[in-house]
Amino acid sequence: MPGMKPMLRAHRTSLATNPAAFEADLPRLPSTLVPHLRRCGYRRIGIRAARPLVEEVIERLFEAQGRRPLFHVDEALPYCWNAPKHWPRDHILYEWGHLRSRNQNEDAEQLDNLALCSARCNQHIQTSMDIGEVQAWLAGSRVAHRIDAVLASRAQLFGSIAWRDLCARLAAFR
Repeated sequence: MPGMKPMLRAHRTSLATNPAAFEADLPRLPSTLVPHLRRCGYRRIGIRAARPLVEEVIERLFEAQGRRPLFHVDEALPYCWNAPKHWPRDHILYEWGHLRSRNQNEDAEQLDNLALCSARCNQHIQTSMDIGEVQAWLAGSRVAHRIDAVLASRAQLFGSIAWRDLCARLAAFR
């Protein structure tokens, strides 16, 4: 019927058949990251002055996630998807999730606490829990194994010279 939203299976199928489904939203992300960076203490940062730097932050975080949403598990149909109002899209619209929940932690607004999530994963898997609570809740599952892998990759990133250099360049915007 005209004007009717596609159902979830159709949305997941369109994601699965689009080779760019997990990367198509990347150009939109700098403008969504800047407000988070300001809350992280980079109060002078702006998209015009710092676009390459903001894009580098996104690229490094996304790479540490294996270029997929935080809770992504490989399957024929993705287990990560958009909010229902975005089901007509054939790509993931990312949200910034917080590994330490903003609802439980006063120190959650930190750069190393941000992760790229699909709406489904941010709202229905993490559901305002800290990442450790999610791991305990889903212990032994494929999602818990995915979290372990991403956290290990993030630890490697955050210990790297490249990340320290990036943070030093960001410091100019404090």
